[in-house]
Amino acid sequence: MSKKKAESKKEGLYFMPIGGCSEIGVNLYIYAYNDQWILVDMGMGFDNELGKELVVPSPEFLIKNKSKIKALFITHSHEDHIGAIPYIWQMIQCPIYARTFAAEMIREKLIQFRLEKEVPLIKVSPNAKVSIDCFEIEFIPVAHSTPESTALAITTPEGIVIHTGDWRLDDDPALGSKTDEEKIKSYKEKGVLALVCDSTNVFRDVRYISEKDVRKNMIDLVKKHKKNRIVVTCFASNLARLETCYLAAKESGRQLVISGRSLKRIEKIAKISGYFKEVPAFLDEKKANSLDPSKVLLVCTGSQGELNSALNKIAHGTHKTIKVQEKDVVIFSSRVIPGNEKSVLEIQNALVEQNVKIITDSDYEIHASGHPSKEELEYLYSISEPNILIPIHGEMLHLYKHAEIAREYGIKNVVIPKNGSLIKIEKDRPKIVDKIDVELLAVDGNRLIPTSGIVYKQRENLSCNGAVSACIKIEKGSIKLTEFSHFGIFENSETDEMNDIKNDIASEIKLSLEDIIKNKHQDKEKIKSTIEKIIANTFLETRGKKPVVMIHVI
Repeated sequence: MSKKKAESKKEGLYFMPIGGCSEIGVNLYIYAYNDQWILVDMGMGFDNELGKELVVPSPEFLIKNKSKIKALFITHSHEDHIGAIPYIWQMIQCPIYARTFAAEMIREKLIQFRLEKEVPLIKVSPNAKVSIDCFEIEFIPVAHSTPESTALAITTPEGIVIHTGDWRLDDDPALGSKTDEEKIKSYKEKGVLALVCDSTNVFRDVRYISEKDVRKNMIDLVKKHKKNRIVVTCFASNLARLETCYLAAKESGRQLVISGRSLKRIEKIAKISGYFKEVPAFLDEKKANSLDPSKVLLVCTGSQGELNSALNKIAHGTHKTIKVQEKDVVIFSSRVIPGNEKSVLEIQNALVEQNVKIITDSDYEIHASGHPSKEELEYLYSISEPNILIPIHGEMLHLYKHAEIAREYGIKNVVIPKNGSLIKIEKDRPKIVDKIDVELLAVDGNRLIPTSGIVYKQRENLSCNGAVSACIKIEKGSIKLTEFSHFGIFENSETDEMNDIKNDIASEIKLSLEDIIKNKHQDKEKIKSTIEKIIANTFLETRGKKPVVMIHVI
């Protein structure tokens, strides 16, 4: 359907995901009532394809409707919920409401973009209520793998929507709040029109262990490896897990060393936000090699196989200060996000080849996810009793499985969105009424470009086929190939073959253009296109490739 139709004024309550409903990450959601809009989260995604490591949802639809946007509400501090703010906020400019820890994370990002003085960033307390036009939004504490995570109870004239954000049930969290079940039950009594809910862990039947149990297991595991250097990788924003690493180091007589910019940033923000009061400053990575290996617990970034992470550099020998030591023990205290399996496996393979022992959560219970299992989802249904279920935060497999669980439980009204789906939230009659085209944009230096655009197509062509540049000089009725360079085509040992191909191209150009260049009214574009075809066809015949060809005619 047309964008014009989607942008026209609509009566009633609507929900639209711009990102977060066709992939894990890039969460950005719109709630609209009679053309008054609020946004929930503005995250980025991660791709291990070279040149597309960071992606954000396209703001095009938001920009066209920015006068309708009243505020942005943040559920928690993970990058897939806040990472796109510095890139998109400038285009829509609205107040941002967030809990303290998430607000400090956002502020740190804004400083890097010199936007910290421009953005109205408003900190809210747990269970705070914010009224904006026809919306009242209450921040409900939920357990997750980063502190101060919240669900949002969004009260509208049409009814109440609970947007869960990322959550789980943990009766004994090591740090942060439990999920406020009593508050959710209070909304059940008022009547929950719709539950818009996290789908990440729908294929797991039972809940993970408590973060406190993870802490005990990690401490025991570190104590078992008394003679080895221990390396732990986990999500940088998981403060409870970082605190666990400190306690494991302390109880086993080790010193905690960190490597990775995001870990250093998190330590700073945690202390500003009132966390890590009993945790001394982490040691810098430069200390790691000077200490007895048995006295080191090194925490580093890279649990998802990120290309520029500390662990990836350590595994491949490119880290400036930290080198792999034989019989190191590397603990992956994390879950692999769908799509990152290959990248994580590549790091693990590089490590085991160097006689490093790998321990993952399949070997030892050293990770607890921050997302709900089937058991937890069904419990949430029971304490909220929503009329409508809209699954979000996942790939299509996750959303359809979540829908199946909800229907089996007894929720009749289930709507499965895709990015760009406009859903009318109406009791007993929810439906997708429109669809706009949305796409992902890659962070390319200091700008955003479409992942499906011409720039990436050209780069992909260049990476697959290489490039040839030729300079042709036409003078006094003669033509000469004066320069011939290539990229990504010949090995250093193929000089003879390269010269043969160059000579063939020069001869073919001379024969094909002899009549054209004698004409006083030469068609320069025709000359260029003819030469391009000659070069492309020569390489196709000799190498089976059609390289990118660039011609300069003098």
